[in-house]
Amino acid sequence: MRQPCTIAVIDDDDALRDSMKDMLESLGYEAIAFSSAPEFLALYRQCPIHCIISDVKMPGVDGLQLLEILNSKGVQTPFIFMTAFRDQWLTTAARQGGARGVLSKPIDSDQLVAMLESAVGDDSRGEGTD
Repeated sequence: MRQPCTIAVIDDDDALRDSMKDMLESLGYEAIAFSSAPEFLALYRQCPIHCIISDVKMPGVDGLQLLEILNSKGVQTPFIFMTAFRDQWLTTAARQGGARGVLSKPIDSDQLVAMLESAVGDDSRGEGTD
């Protein structure tokens, strides 16, 4: 049996953030929810994060900017985007930034599981955000 992975969920929509957190926990993951990229950036070093799932369109620092900030800090935690506004430009920009993929809202649980398994696999120790 694998050890629990901790997944960070970043979304400015309270209902969607809570729903994603609940879905992740029902799938056996530990989830920590953040309402914004700055909130995540202020707290992410306080516990190991094995994967980050972030909305793209958020006020202030958006998801793509967050990925860029993390890349500049050398953080290599797997990153997955979720969006209601998916297009080829976003998919390309996400991949070029090193994201594992883009999930379309509403989130399909099978696609989520497949992407998470690809990102963290069966090894929950991962690199984390350290």
